[in-house]
Amino acid sequence: MLLLKKKFSIFIILFGIISLLSACSANKTVSVSESPAGTTASNDGKKVKLVMWGHQEDAFIASNKKIIEQYQALHSNVTIEYQQFPYEAYNQKLKASFASKNAPDLAEVFGTWMPEYNKNGLMAEVPFSDEVKKDYYAAPLGAYTWMDKLYGVPLEFNIENGGMLVHPKMFKDAGISYPKTWTELVDAAKKLTVRNGDEIKVKGFDFVSSDNITYTLLSLILQQNGKYWGGNSHINLSTPEAVKAMTALKELVTVDKVADLSSFGGELDTSDFFFKGNSAMTYRGPWTIANGQGTYKVNDFEYAPVPSFTSNPPSFAAESGWGLVVAKNSKYTKEAWDFVQYFSNAENSRAWNIGTSTIPPKKQVVADPKFIEAMPMVKPSLDVLQYGQWIGLLWDRDYFFKQVNDNFQLIASEKLTVEQGLKKIEDAVNQSQDQHK
Repeated sequence: MLLLKKKFSIFIILFGIISLLSACSANKTVSVSESPAGTTASNDGKKVKLVMWGHQEDAFIASNKKIIEQYQALHSNVTIEYQQFPYEAYNQKLKASFASKNAPDLAEVFGTWMPEYNKNGLMAEVPFSDEVKKDYYAAPLGAYTWMDKLYGVPLEFNIENGGMLVHPKMFKDAGISYPKTWTELVDAAKKLTVRNGDEIKVKGFDFVSSDNITYTLLSLILQQNGKYWGGNSHINLSTPEAVKAMTALKELVTVDKVADLSSFGGELDTSDFFFKGNSAMTYRGPWTIANGQGTYKVNDFEYAPVPSFTSNPPSFAAESGWGLVVAKNSKYTKEAWDFVQYFSNAENSRAWNIGTSTIPPKKQVVADPKFIEAMPMVKPSLDVLQYGQWIGLLWDRDYFFKQVNDNFQLIASEKLTVEQGLKKIEDAVNQSQDQHK
């Protein structure tokens, strides 16, 4: 989860850049007539105090506070005490609060944490789940679902696939257009790679980051209509589709030589190297756009679609991101869910996603011209959301990603064959899955 912390700091930058665009929608107080959902609870005048927890990230805090203030203005008998904690310690603090039976009424959580909470029956079921399932994309809902019941409402679509950072001038100088097929992508990457002897100075297509190796591998499997889950909560990477996908990634390094392992595992992200001019195309999530516009003050780049590996749609796997949950033992579950429903109405969702520079999980917001106008560069990500699926129930997400990364390095260094590396990933992850059952 290390990259999450980097994403949050980058969100702060984009929040400042787009604040003028979003001010009207974000600052507007929504009346009861404009927001029929989420304004019915607590009408008996009973004084209610809700405690809400969240993580310390400036753009999230600012956006949350605006919606809290709006809700309290509509519900004079409801007070929401909003507390924030450092991300590094937040999940452990949440666990401790539930263990001591002193949990907040509602909390902002990351989807990856939810299976443990749901397994232990700690969260209240969403009372308007049918509405959410209809209005939201499936991938963000995945981790909030347990035994076919929904226990949280997503705030974002946590996507790393579908788009890549590109330097248009490099394409123009090479006399080529953006690729529309995987073959064209590889050919373009070869032409755009700049070498000094055996050393790559400008990578043609950089995908070698701690998250994107895994995301790209899974997407290439899915785009062949393959699967990476077997039975009994085990992954299955002993398939022709998995071998073909990993072989393609290996060959980008060993045969096509458009990327290498030189910067893998370092302090800087692949997007940092892109904005320094060290790659022509970098496969990275839309959150990196802010890094270029803010930190590096670079404006001569674009965010372009990544072609499918096959003629099939660009399917991909995604983790469930940030969302809102209500503690099962809260004294005010009705009031807490009323606030969540108000928080997640279309207008507030749009303002929140713009304010936090996140991708909407709600279909209505994705189609909203006001959102697209405020965040035009993320359109390649919006265009593929329908092809996303939840990554699946990984009890130890970080361990899974580490196994893929470690073994990919051995495969790309030709210390293991593709089949050997995939088998090592499969065995290690399935052993971990069994330990958590």
